[in-house]
Amino acid sequence: MTIKIIYQWSYIGIATLISTITLFYYAKELPELITNDKLSIEIVMCAGQLIWQGGIIMLCIKRKIHTYLCHMITVSLLGSLVLIPLLFLYQVALISVEIKVLLFLIVVSLMIIEHARRVKKLKLPSYLTATWVLYRLAWLPILLF
Repeated sequence: MTIKIIYQWSYIGIATLISTITLFYYAKELPELITNDKLSIEIVMCAGQLIWQGGIIMLCIKRKIHTYLCHMITVSLLGSLVLIPLLFLYQVALISVEIKVLLFLIVVSLMIIEHARRVKKLKLPSYLTATWVLYRLAWLPILLF
C-alpha cells in the first residue's frame, strides 16, 4: 500500500466516525420521528454507504475508487460539520421538531448538490449521486420504525 492510500483510508475512517457520531446525536434531537437511534445502527448505515458506493464504483466504473470515496465521505463530513453548531443551538434554545427537520433537509439538499458537483468534477457518472441518495432513503424505514 502506498502512503497516499493509507492516508485516504485513514481519512475515510475518521470522517466516517465523525459523521456517525454527529448523526447519532442529531437523531436524539428527533425522538418523535427517529425511534431507532442506536449508535450501532448509525455505524452500520455510515460504513454501509462506503461499501455500497464502493461496490457500485468497482462493478461499474473500476477506477478512482479511493478518490471517489474520499470525496463522498468529505461531503458527509461537511454535512456533519454544519449539523454540529445546530446541535449546540438545540441545547440552549427551544426549537420545534419541524424546524429541526427543515434544517436537516436543507443540509441534506446542500450535500446532494455538493456530491453531484464533485462527481462531475471527477468525471464520473451522475448516477453515483442517485445511488448515494437511494442508499440513504433505503435506511429511512429502519430509522423511523
